[in-house]
Amino acid sequence: MKITSTFSIAGRCESTNALGAIVTSSSPAVGARCPWIKSNVGIVLTQNVTDPRLADIGLSTLEQGYNAQAAIRTMKTASDFPEFRQLAVVDSHGEASVFTGEKALGIHGEFFANNVACIGNLLSDAVIPTAMGNYFIKRTDLSLADRLIASLEVGFDLGGELDQERSIALLVYLPDIPFAYIDLRVDDSDHPLKDLKKLWDIYKHQAEDYKTRAIQPEQAPSYGVIGDK
Repeated sequence: MKITSTFSIAGRCESTNALGAIVTSSSPAVGARCPWIKSNVGIVLTQNVTDPRLADIGLSTLEQGYNAQAAIRTMKTASDFPEFRQLAVVDSHGEASVFTGEKALGIHGEFFANNVACIGNLLSDAVIPTAMGNYFIKRTDLSLADRLIASLEVGFDLGGELDQERSIALLVYLPDIPFAYIDLRVDDSDHPLKDLKKLWDIYKHQAEDYKTRAIQPEQAPSYGVIGDK
């Protein structure tokens, strides 16, 4: 079985309280396993030898009013094999925490600061999470989605994973709606970041319309498709 590599960012927008995450991997469909968000609660990234069940435990801990460090402790305690896990949390107040087990794969790294946490394994350079996190902190001029994409691109530019990235996922949740504002995935591609950026260029102009259709359908704009009146 192929060993796969992953690197990711969890981030909170200080001005809007939006929560977001972006993750890429040499395995397919990384968005189905690694990034998890709940509006007004927080973000959990679970990767390396991934156990998606830990995300529910982490988010439940945050929902009870505990902070990011407590969520990490709870997930570690709940796991039968914490030494294989790599975890990151950013809570709704911007507190962040990370954990990398002693059996993390290959070159690995982690970084956290207010409003951001980055982790990675089987990397070409251990500095990648720190570089991505510092870039995220600096680019407060960007929307959260653009900020996450640009920060992950820093990781790509530094060499990314040792293996070829195959999939990527971008999630953004707003504080006023309980469902994903943005949920874009490239599940298998030779150029996942390039393909995600193309998807985002299309979807960014429609995201607000889809929110309106869910909350206030009578005010929704035309779909602009055949048969729409």
